[in-house]
Amino acid sequence: MIGFQNSIGRKIGAAILGTTVSALVLTMTLNIATFFHSYRQATVQKANGLAKIIATSTISALDFNDPDSAKEVLDSLSLITNIVGATIFTSAGDIFASFGKNTESLPTEDGPQVNLNTFAVIQPIQSENETLGYIVLEGTFSDQGEWFYHNLATSALILIAVLAACIIAANHFRKKITKPIGQLTDAVREISENKDYSKRVAYKSKDEIGYLVSEFNSMLGKIETRDSWLNSHREMLETIVSQRTKEVRAKQKQLKEKNTQLVKQIHERRTAEMIREEVERINRHDLKSSLNLVIGYPELLLNKGNLTPEQGKYIKRIAAAGYRMLDMIQFHLDMFKMEQEIYTLKTMQVDLIEMLCSLEEEMALLLNQSEVSLSIIMNKEEINGVEEVHINGEMVLLRTMFRNLIKNGVEGSVKGGSVSISVESDKSFTTVSISNSLPVPVEVRNRFFNKYVTEGKEDGTGLGTYSAQLIAKTHNASIFMETSDEKGTIVSAKFKSITADC
Repeated sequence: MIGFQNSIGRKIGAAILGTTVSALVLTMTLNIATFFHSYRQATVQKANGLAKIIATSTISALDFNDPDSAKEVLDSLSLITNIVGATIFTSAGDIFASFGKNTESLPTEDGPQVNLNTFAVIQPIQSENETLGYIVLEGTFSDQGEWFYHNLATSALILIAVLAACIIAANHFRKKITKPIGQLTDAVREISENKDYSKRVAYKSKDEIGYLVSEFNSMLGKIETRDSWLNSHREMLETIVSQRTKEVRAKQKQLKEKNTQLVKQIHERRTAEMIREEVERINRHDLKSSLNLVIGYPELLLNKGNLTPEQGKYIKRIAAAGYRMLDMIQFHLDMFKMEQEIYTLKTMQVDLIEMLCSLEEEMALLLNQSEVSLSIIMNKEEINGVEEVHINGEMVLLRTMFRNLIKNGVEGSVKGGSVSISVESDKSFTTVSISNSLPVPVEVRNRFFNKYVTEGKEDGTGLGTYSAQLIAKTHNASIFMETSDEKGTIVSAKFKSITADC
């Protein structure tokens, strides 16, 4: 058992002994005080009785005025050790006879007079209801000290005997109480050192300590179960961690290999991009050289004249197609820069109405072939060609953007259908909406502005709406699409308005 400087056993023993000794000392003190008071009271009562006897014996001496007879009676008091004096007074208060210590005058107070070490009793001497005189006995409590020390010694012996019995009893009860507590202490120490939760304390009782031991054993059982559960889960977690570590290492190896491949692919792609840009630069140069003839000859023919109106119309369309091809060649490079967000916008004030009217004329052949009509409306009224709505932007990009949107609207219409271009302008924003009667197929609605997304077009590239969105983003404008089976499709581009200088 573990030893403690201030063990509970010592505390219990000290409490029992302290309580017992305190009770005994208090009891003895009260007992001695009671006996001391009783002794003094009994001594005074004896003296009072003795005074009555002497008073009766001295009646005749007072009647016959015989002091000698009274003196003989008083001398008999010498046999009583605690009586130090006796005096007989006449009824007039004169001393008639005395023994030992004389009382000089008759006390005026009735009853016994008790001091710390002395006492005095007064007894009248009467004969046939006539008071002949008084007798005064004086005594001391001379034997009270001897009596006190005798009782004190007896009480001390009793105290020692009781104290010895209490020590034996306290030691017995201390062991009985502290034994299970000591077992608990040893169990706690052993469990703390060895982490062995299977240990139990063997003690059964229906008192509080028995309940404590029972609950302690129950707690150990729960801890043992929990510890077993934790150990099993720890082993399982270690297995899982080991497996995951292997998987992570394998994935790291795969990732490293993929990174190596990716670096290689990036290098190859950069090389391919450089080659592609060089080839495109050469192609653009060659295409532009060829387009100079396509654009130049129609201008020469128009300048010479001698053409019918119909021939002039066709020549203008050829020239417009040449310029459109030139714009497309330039736009291909510009779109790449816009994707990389490195394109520098060359802004100017662009008249939307003039540009849309020009695109309407440019789309005349496609409109005739598709048998689709095109209308331009401004603020809910059809334009007459003199209106002006200006925005800040780059003419070539805006023409390309609206050309693609109008072309998509025409190609997405049925024969005999119509495409409407609506321009709404206020002080804050200018919105251009292009609508037709057919809805966008469900399969591509959520990907309408994505790259290479097309549906139902044999020669579609999927770049029209993508490039329109890219151009709108470059102009800090927003573009969105609304479509339904009832209302058809509306594609709107929203630009910030400016005050046009006409």
